Amino acid sequence: MLRSLKYRIAQTKARLMRRLTGPYVSGLLIDTGDCALLVDPADRVVGRELRFKGRYGDDELQRIEALINPQSTVAFIGTHVGALAIPASRKVRKAYLVEANPRTFAFLQRNLALNGVTNVSAHNVAVGESVGEINFVLSTANSGGSKREPQVKAAKYYYDRPDTIRVPMVPFDTLVDPIDERFDLVLMDIEGSEYFALKGMQNVLSRTETLIVEFIGHHLRNVAGVSVAEFLQPIEPHFSHLYIPSTRQHVSKADFLATLSDLYERKINDDGIVFSKSRLDLDSARLR
Repeated sequence: MLRSLKYRIAQTKARLMRRLTGPYVSGLLIDTGDCALLVDPADRVVGRELRFKGRYGDDELQRIEALINPQSTVAFIGTHVGALAIPASRKVRKAYLVEANPRTFAFLQRNLALNGVTNVSAHNVAVGESVGEINFVLSTANSGGSKREPQVKAAKYYYDRPDTIRVPMVPFDTLVDPIDERFDLVLMDIEGSEYFALKGMQNVLSRTETLIVEFIGHHLRNVAGVSVAEFLQPIEPHFSHLYIPSTRQHVSKADFLATLSDLYERKINDDGIVFSKSRLDLDSARLR
């Protein structure tokens, strides 16, 4: 009951914000200090934090910057409006940016232009295991929560009465220029589609140093419909180490399954667990 009330309040606030800004305002301009970002007035998560704090994801950006350098090639899969990807792109040689939500991708394109970012390859597609189309839920109160149509249609995914559309899907491997032989970082935030995307990027993962990916139990269960073991299948061949920021655990490959299964059973989620080919000293970098 309390959760349902919370969702209704968020929906009402999003609608009120649209009314207050006027019917012809499609975006609000935020100065973060690092970059300028247009955001959707109705967005109650990333957009709201940017509007009221002028910043978003400082801890995550610190983690990202510790893993990249001016010669890096990186990928952000689930880029949203670019709050993390645009500052990071300025510090690397090349960045691949993927955003499946066409409304959000339009903000991303404007933000790239506003900030003069040209070293990117941006794609308005979903990434998955094959070429095709999928149903996609366009969340409004939390546009960053947009996702492939869940297998279990829980109220938490539909409280803001989102539209569902068809979007194109391709394997990420097909988007990558063959000359980009090594990725220092792939960051993935795609609300439950991780398993499918990872299956379609085995070539890239084989030459990726670090993978940061969400670990959210209800996304595995309700959106993808996979177990922890299935989630790990496309990851384990490529990485030997795991760092879990929420619990500050360093884990070797032999313990990936047991450790993540324990988190899953205890309903501990993490916005970005870190897989790597070599052990990373993230604790000393004070990344969380």
